[in-house]
Amino acid sequence: MKVRITLVLAALALTAMAPASAFSPEEIRKILLHGPWPPPLRADPGNRVSGRPAAIELGERLFFEPRLSGTGSVLCASCHVPFRGFQDARPRAFGLEQAERNTPSLLNVRFNRRFGWDGARDSLWAQSIRPLLEPREMRATPAHVAAVVRKNYSSEYAAVFGRSAASDEEILVDVGKALAAFQETLVTSRTPFDDFRDALERGDDAAAAGYPLAAQRGLRIFVGKGNCSGCHSGPQFTSGGVADSGVRFRVPGLRNVARTAPYMHDGSLATLRDVVGFHSELNEQEVVEVVTFLESLTAE
Repeated sequence: MKVRITLVLAALALTAMAPASAFSPEEIRKILLHGPWPPPLRADPGNRVSGRPAAIELGERLFFEPRLSGTGSVLCASCHVPFRGFQDARPRAFGLEQAERNTPSLLNVRFNRRFGWDGARDSLWAQSIRPLLEPREMRATPAHVAAVVRKNYSSEYAAVFGRSAASDEEILVDVGKALAAFQETLVTSRTPFDDFRDALERGDDAAAAGYPLAAQRGLRIFVGKGNCSGCHSGPQFTSGGVADSGVRFRVPGLRNVARTAPYMHDGSLATLRDVVGFHSELNEQEVVEVVTFLESLTAE
């Protein structure tokens, strides 16, 4: 009886640890496109203070500065809450009033090519200005933002930008660039998927075997039958462009997606199972396996 139990347990253990060779060459090719992580961290050529420590420090202070809002009561972190993955867990954002769209996470935002749900802006610093002026979010004006900076951050501003007597509009743009410099630091660490992906690249079956079988099955569906990687491609799991699934919105990245519910541009889907089911014709077991894979994109 003990021998039989031992054999059963051994069989279960082998089943739970599939080797890298279980994936076809084409599947492995697609999987490898989702890395390595993190990508090279390059300064933004459109932001002359990108990567500068003094700009990052100023941007972080401005990110948590309520006086930038028109009422002095709302800050960037009101919606982009650090302990919630720099989003707010609400279906739709709420600054001074309720907005129409879900708050996207700022994690890994530096790697985006387009910004905002509609992808209307092509730089992080330009996107960082938009909430400041939006009436339902922070309801400020260029003159108000400039006055706050002149009164409270004049020395820090001059140290970063090399001048102190700029116009209101110039100061507003520079605030956006400092905020962007801070947001560029919000890069997630490696995940169980990254370890598996790199093991596949090395051909290291022993290391790859530590990745749960359910996640491997979900990954196979993700790059195959589900065609999820058609839009969610690359190291950040996004094409970076705009897709049309009934409405046209920017394709969000999927790293840490298990921690950023609710989902969709309007927060209308509460769980990852809801999202996978909405975007596919998979059966219930396949949906569960894809969700297990998506959960493996969570940083340790």
